[in-house]
Amino acid sequence: MFTCLAHKSSLILFYLVAITFVLRTHIIRLIDVNTLELKEFFSEKAPPYAILSHTWKGDTEVTFQEWQRAAVDDTIKSKEGYTKILGACRRARADGLQYLWCDTNCIDKSSSAELSEAINSMFAWYRDSIVCYAYLYNVQAGSGTFARSRWFTRGWTLQELLAPSKVLFFDQHWTVLGDRSGLARAVTNITKIHIGVLEDRSTIHDYSIAQRMSWAADRQTTRLEDIAYCLLGIFDINMPLLYGEGTKAFTRLQREIISMSNDQSILAWSMEPSCTNLQTSALAPSPTAFRFSGSIVRNDETFESAYSIKNLGISMKMALIKTAVGGVALIGLNCVKELHRKARHYKLPSGIKLKRHFRIWIAIKHLNDDTYVRIHQPSSMVFLHNSYPTLTHSTPVEIFLSLGTYQFHATQKFKDPFESLRKHVSSLPSELVLTIASGKMTLDGQIFREVYPLGGISILQLKHRGISTLSHFLISCDNLSVIFSVFWDECLFPQKWQYTTIFDPNLEVSNNMTSQEEWSCLFESYRHTQSRECCNSISAMYSIHERLREAYRKKLLSYEKDEKTPIIRAEPTVLKDLFGQPELVVDIIFRETPNSMYNSP
Repeated sequence: MFTCLAHKSSLILFYLVAITFVLRTHIIRLIDVNTLELKEFFSEKAPPYAILSHTWKGDTEVTFQEWQRAAVDDTIKSKEGYTKILGACRRARADGLQYLWCDTNCIDKSSSAELSEAINSMFAWYRDSIVCYAYLYNVQAGSGTFARSRWFTRGWTLQELLAPSKVLFFDQHWTVLGDRSGLARAVTNITKIHIGVLEDRSTIHDYSIAQRMSWAADRQTTRLEDIAYCLLGIFDINMPLLYGEGTKAFTRLQREIISMSNDQSILAWSMEPSCTNLQTSALAPSPTAFRFSGSIVRNDETFESAYSIKNLGISMKMALIKTAVGGVALIGLNCVKELHRKARHYKLPSGIKLKRHFRIWIAIKHLNDDTYVRIHQPSSMVFLHNSYPTLTHSTPVEIFLSLGTYQFHATQKFKDPFESLRKHVSSLPSELVLTIASGKMTLDGQIFREVYPLGGISILQLKHRGISTLSHFLISCDNLSVIFSVFWDECLFPQKWQYTTIFDPNLEVSNNMTSQEEWSCLFESYRHTQSRECCNSISAMYSIHERLREAYRKKLLSYEKDEKTPIIRAEPTVLKDLFGQPELVVDIIFRETPNSMYNSP
């Protein structure tokens, strides 16, 4: 009997603790702007309040414990953080509000439980505020320093920018700079956050996972874990905080997202071209990997199937294309890169927007049975045009995509033909949309008579575009390589382009170019004495390609005679991404039969 009573008492105590915890998660602590006292409210019954968004300056901030001692400690009142909060309180009183929330002194960070609850609730607190004051301490009105504010580079300020119904920007003297809606275009240019979500916060979940990740690509946090925790509200995720787990926090976030969404754009991320580890987990190492994913949207027309994440990988049913490279395949995600252009319309003076979609494919390497690992050759993402017949017949296949990384055995190693060149290039911006195909195609009508598997494809950007400069790409398939150059004008629009086909069965071109000074202007870095001007003009582009053709003409003669050289065409109409940046669409169709030398044993 006594055992039974003790058991019941334990249960009652357990439920009381549980109820207390649940109630505690609904508590918000606010500053009374008139008395400066901290008061607690149930979140759902909290009075109207303003909320402060700012960047921390180390020891100058005022903690929860310090705020409670401020009345008897003048050294606390002399802190910059205290003065900053007083400025926000004055603004709230002027706006007719009695309460203010600030993250430095309204959270008891000595309690790990309270900190975890607060971080999981923070997006909702910003969302439910009447107004958010974005205080830019290193900006002065009229000085042109707005775009350089540290506030735009921090991880936590992302949700503070997007969640509230109204955001007001202030300079260091609490002068109003404008609101989020009025400054939307400027903020988009600074942050690469889509203007639509800045103008209407309710659209935040209309954007793909890749797009939302791209918003955090260039942001930093003091602690490694916080780059994941600051995104919880952006993806409507709740998860416990485990400080000390480092980069695993971002992996855990992606796992949580996959468990709640079938948006495969979470796999549409890119590795740095200079990275030597070509085999990676299916999941991205950090938001930085999504830097060039801002135009990747969900595709409602693509075959969709639920997919799940397990302890070792992702189980999914995907459209799969095998290539001529042993064990390597491409899988098509249910997302596309969206580009557009304006077209005239007789009824609409401003014209209409025509959209073009390019489906995202990623490369994978077969391990065993139905298990694959992600690789980053030819690149992290491949765009294939839907007119390529193989794509229309690609049957969905059950695969298991590993979350681990592997070192292949020597007989299985996937050779990177451009390994010697990668040390000369940096991150890969989005400049060209390359549609790659392989097969026999008629010149008239551009119709395939026969389709080959994609064999030995490698894509490398040698030099990036800039104002009135050239950019260069090296695209290889089996025995043939194409060097494609574009001249970008002062508005970063592609004006002229040239290409040269090279027959190079052993890809010796890579060694030749890095060792000879005459090819130095094909690369991003200027390691030789040549000036930037002589490498960045239309006439320089023609001169480069004349020398390339002369150097490799003899080896290519038989291919030209047998019509085996690639068909290359660039669309005359330039498309734009979702931020208005121009991109050139280029189709390259390799017509030579794939070479077996690229098959692994």
